[in-house]
Amino acid sequence: MSMIDAGTELFGRGDFAGAAQAWREAADAGDAEAQMQLGLLYSKGDGVEKNFTQAHDLFLQAANTGHTEAEYSVGVLYSIGLGVEADAAEGAYWYKRAADKGHALALCNLAGLYERGDGVTQDFVKAVDLYSKAAQAGNVVAYFNLGVMWENGVGLPKDEPKAAEFYELAAQQGLPQAQYNLGMLYLEGRGVDADYTKGKDLLTAAANQGYEPAVRNLEQIATVEAEAETELRH
Repeated sequence: MSMIDAGTELFGRGDFAGAAQAWREAADAGDAEAQMQLGLLYSKGDGVEKNFTQAHDLFLQAANTGHTEAEYSVGVLYSIGLGVEADAAEGAYWYKRAADKGHALALCNLAGLYERGDGVTQDFVKAVDLYSKAAQAGNVVAYFNLGVMWENGVGLPKDEPKAAEFYELAAQQGLPQAQYNLGMLYLEGRGVDADYTKGKDLLTAAANQGYEPAVRNLEQIATVEAEAETELRH
């Protein structure tokens, strides 16, 4: 059995320290997948002391061989500033390398950089293109972000019915932000036929996941309902 396979077996049994030892041996021998997996252990502190600098170094070794997940991971560390000094442009470079190979999260994150003009020249059309590719690859956040752009007319013509369609796709997968935004459209009758019950149900679904805007709006709705009930009694 190879050391990478041995590490995978040990990891599956919950022996993270043993997995780290096996993957370290394979990583030192230049195995990109072992470098990636060992980097993940360092990023999470599983079987080793958490060390983002070490994680970055291992991800980078793998990324330099063209390992797609490692390219994405290096991009994340540079974008957030974990283990390295935050550098959005460097993050964009590594996201692009992974995105060019169809990595859904890299496509979505790179789109976000273009939408904000963070590390790249702001380009809403480019952001829409990348979000669309990420959505086609199944990224739920990309569906939501496209909904926001349709709703606000950013990079796309303002189209609330279209926004509702994209929010629906993301809400069906349980994304609380999408549940909330779609719920508000139903409550306000924008882009969809007004439906108080459906709107409230969507806000409740988002609130049940701890999404604060939904929690606050439901509290306001409860207050209004209580006041209305009081008025009806008089």
